[in-house]
Amino acid sequence: MRRRVVLVVGLVMTVAVSHVAAQTPDFSGMWTLDRDASQFTSPAFSGGRGGDDIDHLFITQAANGTLIVGTETNGLKAWSYTPGRELTIPVGRDTTMRAASRWDGERLIAEGRQGDMTMYEMMVLSPDRRTLIIEIRTTTPEGETNNRLVYTLGRPVGPCEAWAMPCKEFPQGVQ
Repeated sequence: MRRRVVLVVGLVMTVAVSHVAAQTPDFSGMWTLDRDASQFTSPAFSGGRGGDDIDHLFITQAANGTLIVGTETNGLKAWSYTPGRELTIPVGRDTTMRAASRWDGERLIAEGRQGDMTMYEMMVLSPDRRTLIIEIRTTTPEGETNNRLVYTLGRPVGPCEAWAMPCKEFPQGVQ
C-alpha cells in the first residue's frame, strides 16, 4: 500500500511539474529590434543595461527556467533572471541591482531597486513566438521612463565580420 501511495504521489508531482513547464514560454533566440514598432528613450533598459546598442538581443533559456539576456556589444554585461529567485543584474557601468523575477501567466516579470531607482520589466511573446515585447518602467527622483521594445525573431544579422564586435580569423595550427 505504501509503495502505491509513493508511486501515485510521484506520478502526480511529475505530471504537475510537466504541466507547469509546458506553460512556460521559451524566449530563446536571436532577436532583432523593430525600431518602427518600438518606443523608447535611451538607455532603453533600466539603468542602462545593454548600453546604447540594443538592436540585437541574444537570449538563452535553461531547463531550470533561467533566462540569460545579452546584447551584441555588451556580452560581458549580460543579465539573467531565474523566476522565483532574486539575482544581481548589471545596471550602468559599474553598478548592479538586486532583481526578483516571476512568471505571471505567460509573461516574465522582473522588479528591482538600486538606491532611489526602481525598475519593472515585463517580457512576453506573441502567440506565434515570432515577436518579443519588452516593457520597461524605470523610476528615479527625476521621474518615470517607460520604454516598449519590440523584437522579431531570427532576422539575419549579416556576416560576423560586420558586427559591432567582429569575428576574427585564427590560425588553424599552433606554432
